[in-house]
Amino acid sequence: MSVSLFGRIRICVNAVVLSLVILPTASSSQNATGHFEVYCDGVGFFLAKVDGAPAAGKLFLFLYMGFPGTPYVPKEAWQDVYVYRDGCIADGKCEVLAHGKVWLDDVPMPDARRVSGKYKIELNGQHLRGQFTAIRHDYKHPPRLCM
Repeated sequence: MSVSLFGRIRICVNAVVLSLVILPTASSSQNATGHFEVYCDGVGFFLAKVDGAPAAGKLFLFLYMGFPGTPYVPKEAWQDVYVYRDGCIADGKCEVLAHGKVWLDDVPMPDARRVSGKYKIELNGQHLRGQFTAIRHDYKHPPRLCM
């Protein structure tokens, strides 16, 4: 049984179309979403849909910059973050769950409304990796006070 040239082309086109439908669906499940907040000493990322994270897939990542003032976060470089459970802020009252890294595609200062990037976290022997997008959340009264 031989397949004509037209039949072979049709099979190849169908395979390509099928892979284009399946692959974006599989990779989109790796994308976390959430919001970020700019503090006087760093940036907080509140992420949801993090595969492998406790508390319904939510984590808080805090990028500590170490000096008061408007923090500068370089883009396109891995930065160390502290990882906290959902519901925490970096105020010393919550225990750090893990350490990780974030890579920002955009700089979230001084007036950026959205950021996107990647994260890597070692949590309880699991290697959590993925991409995220976050929108800026501003407070009238910031939850972190820096002296």
